[in-house]
Amino acid sequence: MTAAAVAGLSVLGVAVLLLIRMPVAVALGLAGTAGYLAIAKPAAVLHVLGSTLLQVGTEYTLTVVPLFVMMGAVAMRAGMSQRLFAASTALFGRVRGAESMATVVASGAFGAVAGSSLATTATMTRVAGPELRRRGYRDSMVGGTLAAGGTLGILIPPSVALVLYALITGQSVADLFAAGILPGLVLMGLYVLAVLWRIRRDPSSVPASDGNIPHRLLQIVKGWEVVLLFGVTIGGIYAGWFTPTEAASIGVFLAIITGFMVGDLTFKGLITALEETVLTTAALFFVVLAATLFAYFIIQAKLPPALIEIAEALAFPPWAVVVSIIVFYLIAGCFLDGMGMMLATVPVFYPVVTALGYDPVWFGILVVVAIEVGLITPPVGMNIFVIRAQMADLPLGAIYRGVLPFIVAQLVLVVLLMLQPGLATTLPRWLAQ
Repeated sequence: MTAAAVAGLSVLGVAVLLLIRMPVAVALGLAGTAGYLAIAKPAAVLHVLGSTLLQVGTEYTLTVVPLFVMMGAVAMRAGMSQRLFAASTALFGRVRGAESMATVVASGAFGAVAGSSLATTATMTRVAGPELRRRGYRDSMVGGTLAAGGTLGILIPPSVALVLYALITGQSVADLFAAGILPGLVLMGLYVLAVLWRIRRDPSSVPASDGNIPHRLLQIVKGWEVVLLFGVTIGGIYAGWFTPTEAASIGVFLAIITGFMVGDLTFKGLITALEETVLTTAALFFVVLAATLFAYFIIQAKLPPALIEIAEALAFPPWAVVVSIIVFYLIAGCFLDGMGMMLATVPVFYPVVTALGYDPVWFGILVVVAIEVGLITPPVGMNIFVIRAQMADLPLGAIYRGVLPFIVAQLVLVVLLMLQPGLATTLPRWLAQ
């Protein structure tokens, strides 16, 4: 059996392990180690295992991960999500379904601080979920809005997924952050349109607006903390004031200061945020260690060149290869964990796509958007399970029905990115000038 064939079986093995709910780090580590042992001597494998730990443990790029995670944890403990939801609701005013659209906008804005889809979903479920049900929103609208809104946390920068993609592929974190802004805003707008379409199709799914929003301007201004954090961290990166890691450090500092001064942050809340940061970061780093080993094995087994040869032999045009990859992500996302799927497959697909002449930053955004679809697609849909964990009385079937219009919105964005790559590449190029 050739080394490329062994690598292909290892990728399939990862998929099987993830399907039976094996932890991502364990699945990648086992498949990578077993596969490497099949094509190399044990001494060489042990050397790579040791060097991988050293390489990843001293990787400067990774320092940004715990900082952005902590910024989101502190923001949640400081009550910024509640004030952001109130501001977003006031922004839409008397529009019918304002609270649902406000949930989408608030999720996107909070995702710009949290950097994580699951964290955004969990936070907004606690903040907006009870309020939507109290106002009389139908369960399917509540579940669909919360699940879809949470996906914005993985695309709008800062995004942990984009940081990990940068680490695997060697791309610039700053370029990937810039590339995610416009698609993230477009997807937020598509989600709002999905809400409006649902209301027009079924007006009874949302309550009539009472038009009573006291101190509306004051409510809108309450979202200033998130605007400040996003402006200083992301704006500072592109203004050339500091690196992504320095920006994350300043963001954490500002979140703590504003949390104590004008928010609800307490010393106990800060300690809790630190504990959450440590646990989340440790889990992510274990995944990154295993993914680095798996990527090294895939490269050594020469699987990407083998796939390129197959595509050339079958006379596939470049666009057909990319479409096939995206279709794979969309189908696999229905059954597999999105982050694990990305870390297992990017080392395989990335060399193929770049060899075909496509922009690696554009491909990163396309992969993240495809993963977003998997976050709300049955039967796995991690965001759906996060909602159910906090709102156990919300019927699972209602959530599945509620996410359908938002899945269509995500697929529209995938098509837009395929037809107009500049949606992701224009801003990074403009900022680099």
